Amino acid sequence: MTDTNGIELLDWFAGQALGGILANSHFPPQGSGEPVDQYVAKVTDTAYLIAQAMIKQGRRLKKEATGVW
Repeated sequence: MTDTNGIELLDWFAGQALGGILANSHFPPQGSGEPVDQYVAKVTDTAYLIAQAMIKQGRRLKKEATGVW
C-alpha cells in the first residue's frame, strides 16, 4: 500500500510508533553497554511490530464493519 508520496503505510505507522517509543521514558534507554546497532535494531523491530499490529487490527475492524470475511 503506497500513498501519493511513495511511503508505505507500514513505514508511516512504524515512524509514528518510533516517535512514541523514543519519547517513552519506560522504554529501556541505550547506554547499558549494548552496542548502538543492537539498540537501534531493537527499537525499530518494536516500531515495526506495532505498525504490523495496527494494520492487522485495521483490516479486522474494516471486515467487521462491512460484514465481509
